[in-house]
Formats: sequence, C-alpha cells, structure tokens
Amino acid sequence: MVKKIKYIVTDLNGTLVDAMPTYTRVFCDILKRRAGIDSPEIAKYSVAATGTPWDEQFAAVLDMHKQPKGVVPEMMNEFCSLVAEEKYFLYPQVEELLQSFKAKKYKIFITSGSGTGAMIKRIYELGIFPYVDFILGFDVYKKSPKHIEMLAEKENLSVKDFAEQAVYFGDGAGDMKIADTCNIYTIGVAQTVEPEILKAAGADLVIGKIGEAMELNLGKLTRDKEKELLKKTV
Repeated sequence: MVKKIKYIVTDLNGTLVDAMPTYTRVFCDILKRRAGIDSPEIAKYSVAATGTPWDEQFAAVLDMHKQPKGVVPEMMNEFCSLVAEEKYFLYPQVEELLQSFKAKKYKIFITSGSGTGAMIKRIYELGIFPYVDFILGFDVYKKSPKHIEMLAEKENLSVKDFAEQAVYFGDGAGDMKIADTCNIYTIGVAQTVEPEILKAAGADLVIGKIGEAMELNLGKLTRDKEKELLKKTV
C-alpha cells in the first residue's frame, strides 16, 4: 500500500512528450553514418531499451557489431545536438494532468536521460514549466536509481521514506527497473513499448496513455502482495 502521495516522479520524453520516434530515428542515423551500422533491428533494439541511457545504447550496439566504443562520447554529443533542434509536442491531456497534480499539492519531479538544460528549454516551450518543481538530467548524474536517491536527499528523506510517498511514471523498461529498484509504486505508460515489457520490467500498473492517469486515484494504489512481501525480504 502506498502512503499518502506527496511526490510525482516522471520521465519526460516518451511519457509526457512525444519524442521517442524522433530520438530513435536520430539514434539510428548516427550509427549508420558514423559506424556503417544499418539494420531495422537497431530501431527495434532502441525501442525495447527505452529508459536506458543513450550512451549505454550506443555502446551496446557498437559492442554487438564488434566495433570500438571509444566513439560513444562523440556520438552522444551529436545526438544531443540533433535532438535539441527538433520540434516536440505534449501527449494529449498532459497539461491538464500536471494541473491536477499541482491542485492536489503534489511535488512534480522530472528525471531524464536528456541534458538538464535541454529539458528546461523543452518544458518551457511546451508550457509546462510552471508545474515542475525539480529536474534531473544525465549531465547532473546518469539516469539511474541515483536520481531517486538525489530526490530523496533533496527532501531530507531516506530513499525508503521518499519511495513510500511517491509514484513514478515512465514509458520504458529502464524506467520501470529504476523505480522498482527503489521500491516506488511504478506506473508504466505503454506509449513506446508493449504493456508486457513494462510489466516484466517491474511496473505495478500499466496504462495505455498518459492521459489515462487523470482517472486514477493515486491515494488508493495497492501493490501485489507477493511483490510487496518479496521487496520486504530483500
């Protein structure tokens, strides 16, 4: 059972912002142009790996094709530069959802594999900056359970106490694993990958679209009892 909710932790791209098709296209283009790797399997891999830091994705593909990984920093620099130039849109009902969260006095934290500056610019341009209380990007620390630790520290809480008062929204298996590791109630948003992938990665609940969260009563969320018991014994 989740305690009284105080914190919403959410991924940005693919969860609030319709960005993943663009990110996947740029990812594949860079690998094709810089490493000569051109296969429809690359896009499939990237989609399945949603929520995994992009430098790790570049490294994984290069490793699969037995190519040196020393070029990853250059690929990442180009990737960040190119995706920053694209135009993005919010998924339907995102602004209304954030408004409803603020009306309930929740604090809204965004954790992302994108750079913090790029995130701030994006949410400002999309009109949701006023609803967001804090932002963590990969330039502060790579997206990982460490982001949750940093958010807990910001609130002067242990990770356990923070997690008991938080809900996490994400669209990828990587997001689910981060939240699940920290024992946060995890809501998978199946806008990028199939629901089964999110469930297998640790989602407590899966919804089809982020707008469906408008219908959720976050104060009455319950976990699968076996899952709760397992976590308490780890």
